[in-house]
Amino acid sequence: MQTMKKIDWWIIGPYAVLSIIGLLEVFSASSYRLIIAGANPRSLFYRQLIFVLLSWGALGLTYSVKLQHLLKLRIAQILLGCSTVLLLLVKVHLFGVTVNGAQRWISIFGIQFQPSELANMALIFYLSYYFRNPLQSKKELRAPIIVTLFLATLVFIQPKVTGALILLLVAGVLFWAAAIPVDVGLILGFAAVIGALIVAGIVLLLGSHDLLPHLFQHVYERIAIAGNPFADVNGTGYQMSNSYYAMYNGGFFGRGIGNSITKNGYLPEAETDFIFSIIVEELGMIVALFLLLLLFVICLRLFWLSTHCKNHQAALLVMGIGTLLLVQTSINVASTLGLIPMTGIPLPFLSYGGTSYLILSVSLGVALNVSARERR
Repeated sequence: MQTMKKIDWWIIGPYAVLSIIGLLEVFSASSYRLIIAGANPRSLFYRQLIFVLLSWGALGLTYSVKLQHLLKLRIAQILLGCSTVLLLLVKVHLFGVTVNGAQRWISIFGIQFQPSELANMALIFYLSYYFRNPLQSKKELRAPIIVTLFLATLVFIQPKVTGALILLLVAGVLFWAAAIPVDVGLILGFAAVIGALIVAGIVLLLGSHDLLPHLFQHVYERIAIAGNPFADVNGTGYQMSNSYYAMYNGGFFGRGIGNSITKNGYLPEAETDFIFSIIVEELGMIVALFLLLLLFVICLRLFWLSTHCKNHQAALLVMGIGTLLLVQTSINVASTLGLIPMTGIPLPFLSYGGTSYLILSVSLGVALNVSARERR
């Protein structure tokens, strides 16, 4: 009973609502495609339900563990070691699984998951531990910079450009929150912006001349078509243009759950990257904005908790989790709306995908643990 009183309902409440709506929309968005393929229309729903139940159990377990155990160096080392090994196994044909031209998944005993999701949490745990005490000199920044660039490179070559960018953004916020020298922060920020512009320029230049390695060809196509997907409706702009049609069909109040038109063969794998479009079409823009509000409520609560936390390491840990959740939400919605190229980043707690849901649920368990300790 005492444990229940210490639960932060500003986190667990929105999380539960998002999870339930996500399950319903995953079933609605995937059923037609599965029927056409001759499969059980509820198969993805059952699979996601299993991950949801496992994730809730993992969240509860993480919440019940004493916080000092989670803040130990051994936890950060284990997460870093596991994520590094798994990211390397992605390139081993025995384990690596290629989907849509990208080898981002590994399969062990028939279970597929994305190691890059674990790398996010590993980096957050490592940096929060490393920066638990004030830095004495700029030389101490070498180790965290090397670790960050190493993980980002392993994710980048999958290829998962946006995943590498997320790692760098989360790390950048933690570097800033750890009160690194202003000149170092400005240099790192400037280098990140220039680096992103150079990469985008190289992709566009080489891709237009067919000089870009086949591994990154899809990156060029997504950047090139982002400005006007209707220029190639039946080609590279197919998904984005149908995403617009879906949101137009939904309007403010939606067509009703299960009544989406674009999920019926027009929007491939609508239950993953474009779940937001299906939500707008079926539930309407008002409900979709409410769901985004719930996600931002969780983020704001995490940031508030970080600023009020007495333990500096725990504060950085919660700050990193909030940043990860905010960045993933912003990137998914921005790509769905066509503000940035398509990214393949799921919408937290709403898109189909067991790995992302599990990792983010465990991270919220950590945040709930920190919140409960602060209340005590």
